[in-house]
Amino acid sequence: MWAGREAAEFALGIDALRLAPGDVIALTVGERRRLFEIGDLIDTELRQVKARSIDPEVFSVPLLAPRLKVPAIPAALGPVQVTVLDLPALDSSAPVVLTRLAITANPWPGSVAVWKSSDGLSFEIAAVAAAPCVIGEALDALPAGPTARWDRASSMRVKLYGGALASISDARVLEGGNAAAVRNADGDWEIFQFANAELVDGNTYQLSRLLRGQAGSDNAMAHPLPAGAPFIVLGAHMIPIALGLDALSRPMQLRIVASGRNHDDPAAVALTVTSGDTALLPLSPVHVAAVRASDGIHISWIRRTRIDGDGWGVEVPMGEESEAYALEIFSGGSVVRTIACSTPGAIYANADELADFGAAQTSLHVRVAQLSTTVGAGHAAEVTLAV
Repeated sequence: MWAGREAAEFALGIDALRLAPGDVIALTVGERRRLFEIGDLIDTELRQVKARSIDPEVFSVPLLAPRLKVPAIPAALGPVQVTVLDLPALDSSAPVVLTRLAITANPWPGSVAVWKSSDGLSFEIAAVAAAPCVIGEALDALPAGPTARWDRASSMRVKLYGGALASISDARVLEGGNAAAVRNADGDWEIFQFANAELVDGNTYQLSRLLRGQAGSDNAMAHPLPAGAPFIVLGAHMIPIALGLDALSRPMQLRIVASGRNHDDPAAVALTVTSGDTALLPLSPVHVAAVRASDGIHISWIRRTRIDGDGWGVEVPMGEESEAYALEIFSGGSVVRTIACSTPGAIYANADELADFGAAQTSLHVRVAQLSTTVGAGHAAEVTLAV
C-alpha cells in the first residue's frame, strides 16, 4: 500500500499501442525517476493512462526452497492370525458364549472385521476387533499341576507374536488378572493364571506362580502340555462369535480381514467354525468319599457350578435346570453298575455289591458326573476310594 501511494494520469500518442494494463513504465518527475504500473487505458483520440507507483523491491522476496515430499508407502497388510477357542463359561452372561476368536496381525491394520455367513453365499459383518489379542506359543513342556492352590513348582516360557506381559500381585490374580489359555494335543483349552512374568529374551517370558485348571478346565490339564502349544491371553479384545443354544453344533463360515476391505479380499482368512458344548458342560464333582454302613456303601461328593461359583459361605447356584447325577461302579475296566440320583450322594446297596463282585470290597473305582438337560453328562470325576 505504501509503494502504491502515488497516482499518475497522462495521455500518450498512437505510437503507444503496445502498452497494456499491468505493464510497468518509468516516469521522470523533476529529478525523480519513478516506476508506475498501468491500471486503466481509455482510447479516444489519445491513450488516456491511469497508473500507480510501484516499488519492485516489494516483490523481491526469496522463494522457499522446494520440499521433496516422499510419498508414503502403505503398509503391506498380510493375512491376520486367528485362533478359535471353545472355553468354559467365564462369566454369568446370558446367553452363554460358546466360541471366541483371538485375532492378531503384524502389522496391525487398525481394526479387523469378522464377516459371517451360514450358507457361504451372503456375508455380513458380525464383529469388529479394535485391538489385537496377545498370542504366542509355549516353549517348554508344562507338567500337570495342582488345582485350587498355587503351583509354585512349575514354570513355563512363552514366546509372544506381539504385545507384552507383566507381573501382578496375588490379590489381582485372585480377582481374575493374568488369565491365559493353552491348548493341549486333544484340542481342549486349559485356563490358568500367573502372578510372575519375567522377560528372559526377545518377546519371551518366564511364567511362574501359577493357578492351574481355572474356570473348571482342570479336565483339559495335559500330562504334560507339550512345547509349541498355542498360548492366548484372555481379555476384552477377544471376539465372542457364537452365543446361546441356537449356535450349538451349527457350522458357520467366517471371513476375517482388515476393516475397509471386502470379505472376498485375497488377504481374507476363511474358516468354518462349529461351536462345541464346552461352555455348557457341568463341572466335575469333587471330594468324592465312600463310607460303609449297615445298608451298604454311602458314596458322597460335592457339586461344583459353572456359573457364579466364586461365592464363599453361601450355596452356589445350580447352574442347571435340575440336579441330577450318574454314578458308575467299575470292576476292572468295565462298568458293572450305574446309579442315577438327584442329590450329591448315593447308596451302593450290600445286595448290589455282592451281585457285582461276589464279596464286600475294601476299595471302589467309581466315576460320577453331573447331568445337564441340554448336553447330557458333564465332566466326570473318576477316583478309586478306600471304603
